[in-house]
Amino acid sequence: MLFTVIFLGFLLAGWLVCAFVPWLAVSVATRGNAGLVNLPLCLFAGVVCAVAVPLLGMTNATGLWLSFGLAALAPALLLAARRFSVAGVPSSHGHSQQAAEDVRPK
Repeated sequence: MLFTVIFLGFLLAGWLVCAFVPWLAVSVATRGNAGLVNLPLCLFAGVVCAVAVPLLGMTNATGLWLSFGLAALAPALLLAARRFSVAGVPSSHGHSQQAAEDVRPK
């Protein structure tokens, strides 16, 4: 029983490290603009996808490697989707000044 708990703990720690790597890469590449709010979401998505592999029946060595791959791939896709969805939104820094210029009579 104790060895099973230790093994599952190491497995969970490995999945968490694999889920952390994409967030860390985006954070370093964007100089800290990955968003600290996204870190728990990335870790959760990585663990959920990794746990889904053995639950779907792949309990051999291929399933183990696939679970680690999916633990890294899911947060990467999540961060990429966030990047592409936020890229088209204009910044609101000069928004109030632009609105004030539009209201002035010419």
